[in-house]
Amino acid sequence: MGEHTMMLRRRQFRTHSMAKRRWRLFGGVEPLGEEERMCWICLMTDEEQPRRDWLHPCRCRGSNKWVHEACLGRWINEKEQQAPDVPVTCTQCRTEYIVVMPPLCRFDAFLNRLDKEYERLCPSVLMGIMSGTVYFSGVSYGALTLLELSSNEIVLQLLQQDPILMMILLPSVPMLLLMTRRIRWDDVVVHWLRRRRRRSVPPEQLNAMGEPLPGAPLDDDYFEELEQHQDEVEATEHLGGITPGFCAALSLPSIAGLLGQTLFGGIYETKKLLAIVLGGLTFVVVKGLASVYLRQAQYQHRRQRCVLNYNHSQSVTAPASSRRN
Repeated sequence: MGEHTMMLRRRQFRTHSMAKRRWRLFGGVEPLGEEERMCWICLMTDEEQPRRDWLHPCRCRGSNKWVHEACLGRWINEKEQQAPDVPVTCTQCRTEYIVVMPPLCRFDAFLNRLDKEYERLCPSVLMGIMSGTVYFSGVSYGALTLLELSSNEIVLQLLQQDPILMMILLPSVPMLLLMTRRIRWDDVVVHWLRRRRRRSVPPEQLNAMGEPLPGAPLDDDYFEELEQHQDEVEATEHLGGITPGFCAALSLPSIAGLLGQTLFGGIYETKKLLAIVLGGLTFVVVKGLASVYLRQAQYQHRRQRCVLNYNHSQSVTAPASSRRN
């Protein structure tokens, strides 16, 4: 009987506590009796855990105005970490909390200001270091490119005549090479080839607005949009889709000099610059034609894809690659 009585008392106490919590949360004030304090952060009351660090730091009324000082301190710290420069306010009545910080001595205040100024200057210093690194890398690359296109005597003569102008022009060499990537002449060839054998949706598969009906066969416009979308995704999300173009553009002078000396060795000794230009054009044309062929092969491979009906005997024996194709 004693154990049964204790269990009944515990159950009544829990039910009474839960009812009080609901009144405080939804009504703000208990319907009967004195108002009891409940922390709106941890939801603990004086009955459950007697404490002395109660605060009412805002204009809220009822039990919602009470909060433990330790709970509020942790909550303010989290808010200040998320937004250090934004004042902390109550989430209900929007009252700004009066937070009093202990005074700092002069030395501590000096160190605090010095730390803030250091954090403010560090991004600018880092940007300056990175800009200087990129600039001097561009100057070195431009100087090496001039050495490949001409002799050492000509480069030294240009640097001695107008060094300031050369320091401005040399970093522009890699920028000009990277801008040549915007010249996509292979796209023109691809569009011309696809225009000759273009397949569109049959007229009976179009609605009154000229749009394909559900279940209509896929036309060339769909696959071209799909290819363009894949290129945009690779350019924005995947680093591997950007690096080949950058590498090809920056290595163009070296490849042009190598091909000019190998393929046009007869004129390389007398007209070095012309041989290098011819070698660069040869590389650009061959690379572009290879890109056109690869894109057309991938395009046709994607267009000829089909999905077979499920067959258990074939799916067990057939390899995964043949099932996908």
